[in-house]
Amino acid sequence: MACTFHVKEVLRKCFDADLVELNTVEDVEKAKRLNLVSTLVSQDRIGVGALDDSLYNGQRRKPLVITSPHIRETAELFSQDNFGRVFSFYRHPIDYDVDPGLKKKLPPEAGANNFLSRLLSDVHTGPLEFKELGIAKQVIRQTTIAGSRDLMAESLLRFSNYYGWVPVGGQGTKDSYESDDLIAKQCIEDIVKDAPGERYADHNSPEWKVFYKANKLDCQLYEIARSTWRAQIQTIIPLVLQKRRAGEGDDDEVKEDGE
Repeated sequence: MACTFHVKEVLRKCFDADLVELNTVEDVEKAKRLNLVSTLVSQDRIGVGALDDSLYNGQRRKPLVITSPHIRETAELFSQDNFGRVFSFYRHPIDYDVDPGLKKKLPPEAGANNFLSRLLSDVHTGPLEFKELGIAKQVIRQTTIAGSRDLMAESLLRFSNYYGWVPVGGQGTKDSYESDDLIAKQCIEDIVKDAPGERYADHNSPEWKVFYKANKLDCQLYEIARSTWRAQIQTIIPLVLQKRRAGEGDDDEVKEDGE
């Protein structure tokens, strides 16, 4: 759970984020009954109403972030009217540290092998085939902003730029954009510097061969997550640049005739 702890510390200390933590299935069910997302929108705590016109190109202070290990159930809180975007961290399967809430919810077979493939495909018992692996791949590629545990600082800075979060001590103006970025980067690095790295696995050892045989799909899924992280260098671009390119920002990119 070290990764989760450090991520939440960054959200709180670097961005003064308001965390709504749905740690159990019961928490998620209660959030559904209370129409959590619609209520937050009506209170202008998220959505368009939460925007501050004084901040450059749609940036936000004190973002509200919903956290949960129950990915599928939490996704049901959102709708066509109220969208959400997931960010998540991926680690090598040999290093899994399964959330206690998931251990309690899922059958023992779900943790016996290929845990993440089972979680994302929603097939928790029985053998897994390429169909389930394909579903899990699509979840990572299409629905999440991918973070890598061994690149936590860089991943978190990418997330904050993508969502347009102004760091604590930042100004959120056009002129302060670079200095704000440095503030966020320093704060993030200070917090995650003590986060444990991934363990080394000797791929020639008998123990690894046994592990790989049981978790082959998850090992492949991890490589997909890594490749998605690399691909998103080009596609997960800062919010201020998104706004500019979409013609919605304070300094829109205007194309000349014929371009």
